[in-house]
Amino acid sequence: MKNLLLSICFIFVVSISLSQSKKGIGFRGGINISKITNASLEHKTNAYFGIFYQTRISDFYALQPELGYSNQGGKTKNEGLIYVEYITIGVTNKFFLSPGLGLYLLARPGLDLDIDDTLIGLINRGEGSGNQATFIDFSMSFGFGFEFKNGLAIEARYKQGLIDVYSGSFHNFDSELYQDRSQFNSVFQIGLAYKFNTSKKD
Repeated sequence: MKNLLLSICFIFVVSISLSQSKKGIGFRGGINISKITNASLEHKTNAYFGIFYQTRISDFYALQPELGYSNQGGKTKNEGLIYVEYITIGVTNKFFLSPGLGLYLLARPGLDLDIDDTLIGLINRGEGSGNQATFIDFSMSFGFGFEFKNGLAIEARYKQGLIDVYSGSFHNFDSELYQDRSQFNSVFQIGLAYKFNTSKKD
């Protein structure tokens, strides 16, 4: 019985130690290839970046809250750019395909706040200016990536907005689709991430 209790205690301590070694804060960033659907816009290339905190709950699953910036929008046919910039808040769920393999799938619900309508944007814009986009967007992202043992990861995501970007009132496109159909953010993201180990070391 004594040996059994010692074995259980040993396994418990080892499991805690292993779980702690898989926590870390990190940075992510890369390229956005974005457009607004149901509008006469082409894809626009810009950037996203942010910070995250990843907790590896098991060999197959990690939870990763994120805070970041995402430059979205589209490009008109005469090369004019439509900018919709967001502060992004989300929780990425990572599903690892094998305990010893860094390959994972991900799903991320998110909340995006238009910078133009936050305190930052209000201070830096004049009266009557702005991008006319709705203040808030809910989004879902899906993708895959590969996480190396040194903390570096390569990742690709597709992000789909769920709220009409212009609430049917924006009419600066050479298209009448906006009158009958909603416009949504559509974004491909390709980038890198790096996680610092914040585990307690004995």
